[in-house]
Amino acid sequence: MKCLILAAGKGSRLRQRADSKPLLRLLGVPLIERSIRAAHAAGADHFVVVTGHQAAAVRDFLHGLSARLGVPIDTVHNPRWADTENGHSVLAAEEHLDGPFLLLMADHLFEPDLARELIAAGASPDGLRLAVDGDLANPLVDPKDVTRVRREGERIVAIGKGLAEHDGFDTGVFLCTPALFDALREAGQQGETSLSAAVRVLAARGRALAADVTGRFWIDVDDPAALARAEQALLSRLRGKAHDGPVSRWLNRPLSIRLSRRLADTPVTPNQISLFSFALSLVAAGLLALGDALTLAVGGVLAQAASVIDGSDGEIARLKYLQSDYGGWLDAVLDRYADAFLLFGLTWHGWRQSGWDGALLLGFLAIIGSFLLSYTADKYDGRMRARGGARFRLGRDVRVFIVFLAAVTQLVLPALALIAAVMNAETLRRIWVCRDA
Repeated sequence: MKCLILAAGKGSRLRQRADSKPLLRLLGVPLIERSIRAAHAAGADHFVVVTGHQAAAVRDFLHGLSARLGVPIDTVHNPRWADTENGHSVLAAEEHLDGPFLLLMADHLFEPDLARELIAAGASPDGLRLAVDGDLANPLVDPKDVTRVRREGERIVAIGKGLAEHDGFDTGVFLCTPALFDALREAGQQGETSLSAAVRVLAARGRALAADVTGRFWIDVDDPAALARAEQALLSRLRGKAHDGPVSRWLNRPLSIRLSRRLADTPVTPNQISLFSFALSLVAAGLLALGDALTLAVGGVLAQAASVIDGSDGEIARLKYLQSDYGGWLDAVLDRYADAFLLFGLTWHGWRQSGWDGALLLGFLAIIGSFLLSYTADKYDGRMRARGGARFRLGRDVRVFIVFLAAVTQLVLPALALIAAVMNAETLRRIWVCRDA
């Protein structure tokens, strides 16, 4: 499916942040790239972008993005972008669109599922369907600037920014047919050149429908306040990862998200973060093994800090679309190495301080338990998903936190015994739960 994106406007309210609004970076990624990636994930495979202000810069960026994504992105220039409304930009792309197409605004962000639901609903024959948010209390919406919609069933009966009676908001995501172009010309004959005017023309004939997408993420990034809301919303969506254990959920993740916010605007890559976290774990392991009480405590703090930083590699990957199978695999391998070194460091310290050979056995059981717990995680998670049951997560975040507590309290041997007992017991529990898989 083709996708038309309007990117001609000047974006005067954000001029202090970027010369080109479509190229304004939000957490390291331009707004228009976020829109294109969301639409591509929803099924769009050919893009047409209407440019205006800073057309050359936008065109050059899209040329590079097309090569990176492996999808065609054509540009059409609207020479009258400065003195016409957005309907004129739609008409500028008419010859490129001969069937149903998605229509987006370059400064509207949305989750792919929103567009998927719109596409699944289908366009109105010889008309359009608009994704409408029925949550009138949506905190991401600016009530003074949003375009409002009133519906009767699935039919749109009124649309406009000054609409008093309304039951939804225009998300800026449309599924259109070429009938939109005739409606724009008809609205133009009446002296109106906006996209909303064309929707009103189609609505008067019962050919403008709504797809209710209440609960789906979307936001119009139109001014600095909206930009701040969008940033906070994207960061908040990093919380609640399915594989997060209790320590990650309540301690590590809130801290790693703050770090990721700072790193997003830098060229640092997820793999570099993984390697740095691993290196910090090695330093922590050395301090645990060889230090006195103070050095032991510092080693524990560094181990916990490395655990926090380790969360940022995945967050940066998701925020900047840098996910890769290799990156996930590398992170998992480095985590296993880090676990082994940290637990060995703690074991060595306990053995040296106590002179008890049983400390080596405790350490061995702790390392074995941590490895087997990681090894059984995928099978266990898959089994729980298939059953539709809740998953009890006990993983690396808890292990490292116990190492941290052991180091600062100097309760090394009890901590090793606890890790050995809990990790192996949880592994045995998973074996029992998955026995009929």
